[in-house]
Amino acid sequence: MKSMTGFGFGKNESPQSYVEVSIRAINGRFFEPRFHLPREFLPLEADLKRILQKMFGRGTIDVFVSRKPKPAARKSRVLLNHEIARAFDKSLRSLAKEVNCGYEPHVELLVRLPEVLQVETDSEISPKEAKSLMQAMEAACQACERERLREGKSIKCDLERLLVQLKKQLDVISQIRGEVNEQMQARVEQRLKARLKGIELDPQRIAQELGLILEKSDINEEIVRLDEHLQNYQGLMVDGGPLGKKLDFYTQELLREINTIGSKSTVSRLTQVVVEAKTIIERMREQVQNLE
Repeated sequence: MKSMTGFGFGKNESPQSYVEVSIRAINGRFFEPRFHLPREFLPLEADLKRILQKMFGRGTIDVFVSRKPKPAARKSRVLLNHEIARAFDKSLRSLAKEVNCGYEPHVELLVRLPEVLQVETDSEISPKEAKSLMQAMEAACQACERERLREGKSIKCDLERLLVQLKKQLDVISQIRGEVNEQMQARVEQRLKARLKGIELDPQRIAQELGLILEKSDINEEIVRLDEHLQNYQGLMVDGGPLGKKLDFYTQELLREINTIGSKSTVSRLTQVVVEAKTIIERMREQVQNLE
């Protein structure tokens, strides 16, 4: 069981550069990687994404990569655009003549003008540097994975504790059910006698109608389904792999059944237990939404 949130850091070096990779993962419905790469590493984005896919099933994952070239490995060259320099010089001479002022050409002035002098750095990534980046990426992923497993273990312990509390509330609901049915039967019989006073009715017919009314208000089916969902929930938590979506589904089913019981409740004690159970399920849902 793994959380979707985590952070990981990895670094490495090659003869050309020092590389650092930081990964920040947060909750998300789908696998959504976002890369923040230096221009030199942009062609390697697909390879980095494949490494991520081995570790992450879903979530929003930000990958930050920094590259610091080694001075000895940096290859630069100076490019002088003679054509643009001559054009600037010609224009400046023409301007000086037009405004009737002297003009002395200075090389320092010309090279400061736009696009006359440019410095180009070799941005080609060597195989060794690409390998260094992939190793730093894997180290960051593994560090993030350890963090996600640690948090997932904590979430699992919390879910197990909440399941125990919910099971206790379900046991209380089962105990109250008989009391609720008896009170409902007594209430319906009292109303029938009050409304049909002085009218002779078939006792069997009255019993049949009472049975139909009680069947609609009975919560036995909901209790059975709740117990089944709890068993499935506990079974899933024993399994490995991504469980977030499955557990979220069963959490919604638990909430739906407990809401149905609440809508049928005519006893304050049952309503109080339903409110407590809903609170527990909402806590479970919050935790489940953090799981992959």
